Amino acid sequence: MSDKLLLIFGRARILIPAFAIALAAVLSAPAHAFDSYENGHITRVSYYADLVLISVDSGVPTNCSGSPSGWIAIPAANKAMQAFVTGLWMRGDALDRSFTFYTGGIGTSGFCELGQLDTQSAG
Repeated sequence: MSDKLLLIFGRARILIPAFAIALAAVLSAPAHAFDSYENGHITRVSYYADLVLISVDSGVPTNCSGSPSGWIAIPAANKAMQAFVTGLWMRGDALDRSFTFYTGGIGTSGFCELGQLDTQSAG
């Protein structure tokens, strides 16, 4: 028994060592999103007390599955994020931009709380 695998592609023959196949199998495990972030687009913005609430087309991360109506809240302490999202929404550019939303789970407000917003591009 050989410790190599013979692959035949048409007339080409390739011998691959068994450890290379095992290593490739381990390193090519499917990637899964973490439970604390989601990629998507902002589809709605709402304002509640001192919170800015956003809805994302891809839903909320799993650590926020109990958030009312799927809203993600930008806490009042994150004024820069609140201003950025409000400006983007008022300009009408929100649906054109893809974001990564990093969340900290359900906060004291009862909503999923946004901790970081990554614009995914310089544009």
